[in-house]
Amino acid sequence: MTSEDYTVTESSSVHLERGQKRHDSGFQFETHHEGSLRVPIPCAVLTVFLITTLIIALVALLVGQYNCPDQPKFSMSSDVHASSCSDDWVAHRRKCYLFSTTTNSWTLAQNSCSKHGATLAVIDSEKDMIFLKRYAGRSDHWIGLQNAAGRMWKWSNGKEYHTWLNWTESEKCAFLNNTDVNSAQCEKKLHWICSKPSR
Repeated sequence: MTSEDYTVTESSSVHLERGQKRHDSGFQFETHHEGSLRVPIPCAVLTVFLITTLIIALVALLVGQYNCPDQPKFSMSSDVHASSCSDDWVAHRRKCYLFSTTTNSWTLAQNSCSKHGATLAVIDSEKDMIFLKRYAGRSDHWIGLQNAAGRMWKWSNGKEYHTWLNWTESEKCAFLNNTDVNSAQCEKKLHWICSKPSR
């Protein structure tokens, strides 16, 4: 190394020590006082923005949890215990309901319920109807209402049909989904709902 090279190197390091910045990269961190760090403005703005957004989102979630009146709430009746129905069954108002995962005709669905000591769902009240519609979702499910004789609609437990149900009855077997109760040909393959009294 020549003395001239040495001078250039020495002079370069002297300039860097006096606070000159090298412009090799985009962002430079520069210390002005002992222990203080100067952060580039875009990084500081981005950090403040992200922290503010997270705080607003957290507050919105916490407040929203208590202010959603239309949010469906599934709660067990005080007279029904969770252990009163088998694992796959759902307890509601002193009854146990089984929602099938497969499809079948009305008659075969009724036979499947019988194997569990149940019938296709008998709906005794509007509260039960609302619960079943909500739980059934978009899929059509057979319920225990049939017009086998062609004159009188009866539930699968033998009770006569009550007129509080609003529905079209053009076919022989009834089904429901989350929007309505309707009828279809009994041979059609649909999901089904079994019901039986809770223990």
